[in-house]
Amino acid sequence: MIELKSLNKAYGDHEVLRGINLKIETGKVVVIIGPSGSGKSTLLRCINYLEHPDSGLILLDGQRIFFDSESGIAKPHSRKQISAVRARLGMVFQDFNLFPHMSVLQNVMEGPVTVKGYRPKEAKKLAQELLARVGLAQRADYFPDEISGGQKQRVAIARALAMRPHAMLFDEPTSALDPELVGEVLNVMRDLAKQGMTMIVVTHEMAFAREVADEVVFMDGGKIIEQGPPEQLFDHPKNERTIRFLQRASTG
Repeated sequence: MIELKSLNKAYGDHEVLRGINLKIETGKVVVIIGPSGSGKSTLLRCINYLEHPDSGLILLDGQRIFFDSESGIAKPHSRKQISAVRARLGMVFQDFNLFPHMSVLQNVMEGPVTVKGYRPKEAKKLAQELLARVGLAQRADYFPDEISGGQKQRVAIARALAMRPHAMLFDEPTSALDPELVGEVLNVMRDLAKQGMTMIVVTHEMAFAREVADEVVFMDGGKIIEQGPPEQLFDHPKNERTIRFLQRASTG
């Protein structure tokens, strides 16, 4: 479904992504791991064009999205084209990004109404269904400051799902949560994986990666160092850098 070809991104002289090549097949879960500063979040933000790659290509269902690469330079598509593609890629961030002045229900309804042109009655029905799916049907009339961090993140997931995305991108969705709240968010993500949602997940949750991922990608220094099925990468890593990282992760 999603393919990255020779993707590069730099801030000044600092190369954040260096020639990234990656394929994500429909219905698969790809988990990206690696140390802080390795380029994981930047990669995810490039896939949704929140960061603009310097060169390379991003393809969705075989079609170039967001920009074309002419003479090695990225040439952006129109805003309308970019917005249409973004609507197909749900994004969940570390810090929820809910509208504080809107109820939980209104937060989930907002995208379908303003972006997709749903009638309020249709959007409300969809939002109620999705809140029930993430276990928050009883919190529909609450406001963000009245619910826990784990509940906020589940609302954020429901809000992303309300756009009927073809794939979901998760940027360290549990890193801002207290440890006892992490499980409730990961359970929602497990359910999405079981239902066949295409997912790209940046996370430090190694047990989740081992259990849910179809493929694990280890990044360091802006490059993909190693990738493979979780049983291969976790139990039989081939690269010395991967081995060191996993050893520290298991003792940390």
